[in-house]
Amino acid sequence: MKDNDVRSKTERWSIKSILGTFMSAPLRIRPPTRKSVANGDGGLKPYLDRLLKLIPAEVLSLYLVGFGVIPKESATAALVWAVFCLFAVGLVKGYGTSDRAHNLKPDWIHVTLSMIAFIIWIYSMGGPFVSWGWHVPYISSLLILAFTFVVPYFYRGQTESSG
Repeated sequence: MKDNDVRSKTERWSIKSILGTFMSAPLRIRPPTRKSVANGDGGLKPYLDRLLKLIPAEVLSLYLVGFGVIPKESATAALVWAVFCLFAVGLVKGYGTSDRAHNLKPDWIHVTLSMIAFIIWIYSMGGPFVSWGWHVPYISSLLILAFTFVVPYFYRGQTESSG
């Protein structure tokens, strides 16, 4: 009887049960529920939550480290690295917005918006755009400001049944 009690406590506190509960699609943007809107939870916090989830910070840091290693005169390597990191954004955001245990498919709108954000961010840093003569610093700054402000305001996530 004691072995059965120990096993049930172990199963209850397993990594799978904890991650399944707390890490269900951690990057997914969930639309506000009627209950949260009625309680007045539609303020700045949900906006900032959406904003942070749309910025591909984990891959931007990867991009910066890799780009720092590439010689300045190697435009092809910079382009290949940027494309690799763009696919990494799709992979990370696709995985982070899905949950097989709850049958949630990736939020492809979120993934696409994060990939666009990544392109805008590397454009603002110069990246391969400098070697092509396409980089205009003030335009890149305005793009980041506009995209970062507008998109989380309008995109509020998909319902759990869509994806």
